[in-house]
Amino acid sequence: MRTRKMLPVLGSLLLAALVPGVATGAPGGAEYVALGDSGAATTGIQNFDVDAPLLCAQSTTNTPKLVARELGLQLDDRTCSSARIPHLTTSQSPGVAPQFDGLGPNTKVVTLHIGANDAQFTRNILACHVGSLAGRACSDSQDPLWGNDIAAVGPAYATALRQIHQLAPNATVFVDGWPLYVRDTSCADLIGLTPRDAAYIQSKFDALNDVVSREAVAHDAVYIDTRARSTGHDMCAAPGIRWFEPLVAGQTLVPYHPTLEGMQGVADVVVAAMRASGVS
Repeated sequence: MRTRKMLPVLGSLLLAALVPGVATGAPGGAEYVALGDSGAATTGIQNFDVDAPLLCAQSTTNTPKLVARELGLQLDDRTCSSARIPHLTTSQSPGVAPQFDGLGPNTKVVTLHIGANDAQFTRNILACHVGSLAGRACSDSQDPLWGNDIAAVGPAYATALRQIHQLAPNATVFVDGWPLYVRDTSCADLIGLTPRDAAYIQSKFDALNDVVSREAVAHDAVYIDTRARSTGHDMCAAPGIRWFEPLVAGQTLVPYHPTLEGMQGVADVVVAAMRASGVS
């Protein structure tokens, strides 16, 4: 069953390698430019956007596109799966331009959601799950390297925000944080993850939120807290309610990434924040 579920993903990756898309933008920048990684770009195999660079695995129903439709904004979606902060200014792969290439004086709205890949979340979360299955609690290890990686995101974020303001001087910049992924409990979908380890993983998402929100406030950006609204929608919630896929992902095949409901939920929070800031 697992093998059959993985076939569409492997097929998409093969197609992406053979036919890379090329991102192009409006002269002077689009009205709304979305920047970020897979947390903003993809719903996995759901609603795959073949008009975007295929290696980015963008969805036609990701949060930036839902926000743009709701507010009637012209969107240049530069989000890309596996992106790190350096990919804002450098090409991530052939056919994928630096994300900042979309910015310009015509840009009125920018959203930024990036940093988890820089802070090695995939590697550390996987290690927690593997350790739990082997009877080793990652919460006991308190690996300082993960905390150091999270802290290192701060200076890079500060630089990125300053560059955004320089490249898009007329834009309001919105930085959306990471919602609630796991509650401090256990459920079958967590595949052996103990409540302590679940709380430990979530504490790292919260720490990343602290870093990013601090830099947003310090560099004239609007920070959007998505954690409060996501309570009750974590990976232990029922399918159709949860905002994130568990380790064995059924809807999108991408663990720890947004479901369709998650993208819509975050989009609703972002739209409300934008309207409160005068974007309509």
